[in-house]
Amino acid sequence: MIAFRRTDSLPVGSVACWFGNSVWVYLSIHAWTALNDQLRQEIQAEILEIAVDFLLSEHKHYAVLVEIPQRSQLIESTALRIGMRNAYQLREALAYRGGRNDLLAYEALNPQAVARFGSPEPPVFGSVQREVRSPAPIKWPAKVGDPPENAVIVGERLFLRPVRLKDTQSMAQWAVFERETTHDIRWPRSQILSKNWYKSMGEKEPPDWLRFSICLIESGEMIGANGLIDLDLFNRNAETESEIFRAEHRNAGLGTEAKHLLLDYAFNSLDLHMVRSYVWRPNLRSAAALRKQGYREAGVVSWREFVGEPIGDVVFDLLASEWRASRT
Repeated sequence: MIAFRRTDSLPVGSVACWFGNSVWVYLSIHAWTALNDQLRQEIQAEILEIAVDFLLSEHKHYAVLVEIPQRSQLIESTALRIGMRNAYQLREALAYRGGRNDLLAYEALNPQAVARFGSPEPPVFGSVQREVRSPAPIKWPAKVGDPPENAVIVGERLFLRPVRLKDTQSMAQWAVFERETTHDIRWPRSQILSKNWYKSMGEKEPPDWLRFSICLIESGEMIGANGLIDLDLFNRNAETESEIFRAEHRNAGLGTEAKHLLLDYAFNSLDLHMVRSYVWRPNLRSAAALRKQGYREAGVVSWREFVGEPIGDVVFDLLASEWRASRT
């Protein structure tokens, strides 16, 4: 939607709404870049106030989420004034005048939903000084002979390679036999749709999602996939995601090795500055794995899905400098 100045109908800003589902909405607010910083913040603050009221009061969404740079004091104060709360804080996520700036997220919760389901748990912000119980090795063991075909990075037991279109057949088959329901809401995978999705993803330039197959060095078998979502090469950040397809490959350290291979590629090959991750709140195992790998708890998205009641995500972040410093 476009924001117009009431006095002369001049367009001065915009707001984009991304509807994740009927539960929550993500807002992206902009003001005309030719304006000075103070006026831009005033416009963005007013857009925020109008949009949040519209989406909660008229559209009856449970939650509205907006991300803003940390130095946007006027927008922050407006968010707090209209009843929003700080949901999460991603450290050094943005490039800013030769340095780095945090990215803050504020959320507004529908009062009627709060009255019915109660207030969600407040966000937890982990300590910057923390124990890394499963760090990456300083150097991956050298292997004799040629590396596996199409390997992007090779570890001790695993390697990452680009997803092949024929991998989607195995992904669809394994999804049928998935028995765990805590890592996310299960959904049958279509091989045809997956093929088209991976094909379209590979045609984007620059890419905004890099996804790799996780494979065993010994046999070449694919056992999972991981990747970098919303890859931002300007601000040098991305979201990490990972899944191990079958139960027999879980709880053996393979997921952690695959994650560190992905982080090695992200930080050392792509030169990303930081990454983030979102974990569905019931998925305690993935959250525990991220903490062991060095991620810091950075807050919450209180309500993302509705499964009898609204349930959200725990948010994590990790700086490249922290990951490198913890390697052993």
